[in-house]
Amino acid sequence: MPLYTQFIKSLHSPKYIAAFRLQGIGKTIQYLFALSFLMSLPAFIAAAFYLMDGNESAKTTVEEMLPLLTLNQNALIFIPVALFFYYILLSFMFFLKASIFAGIGLVIVSIVNKRAEYRHLFRMAAYSLSLSALLTTFVELAGWTFPYAYIADWLLIVIMLFLSIRWLPGAPK
Repeated sequence: MPLYTQFIKSLHSPKYIAAFRLQGIGKTIQYLFALSFLMSLPAFIAAAFYLMDGNESAKTTVEEMLPLLTLNQNALIFIPVALFFYYILLSFMFFLKASIFAGIGLVIVSIVNKRAEYRHLFRMAAYSLSLSALLTTFVELAGWTFPYAYIADWLLIVIMLFLSIRWLPGAPK
C-alpha cells in the first residue's frame, strides 16, 4: 500500500492502524520520515516567504550576525541548514513519540487483555501519530494557541492507539 494511502487510512481508521502492525519496520520508518517531511513543509514555505517578501531586517541580521553562513555572492545558506535541522528534529520527535506511546500501548494491552508485542505497538503508535500531527500543523498554521495543547495532542494519540488496540486478537488463556 502506498504511503499516501496509509496516511489517509491512518487518519480515520483504527482498524487499518491495527492491520499496519504486520508491515515491516522499514516501511514504518519510511512512513515516519515521510510524515515528518510533510509536517515540516509549512515551516519550509513560511521561511521562504519570510525571506523572499523583502524582509530586509531579517536578511541584514543574518548577514551581520552570522557572516560565516553566507557564500561569496551573499546567498544565504543559513535557512536551508536550519530547515534541514528542523526536519531532523521533527523526525527525532516522531520516533521518540512512537517509542513512548508504544510503551504506553504495552500497558493498555495488558489491561484490555489483548495480544501484542512492543514491535507491533511501535508500528501502531507510529501510524496513530498521523491525525495528531496533521491537527497540530493546522493549528500552528492558523496561529491559534490554547492552553494544554500538548496534553490534547498526547490524549488524541492515546485514544487512536487504544481504538486500534481494540482490533487486536485476544490474549491466549
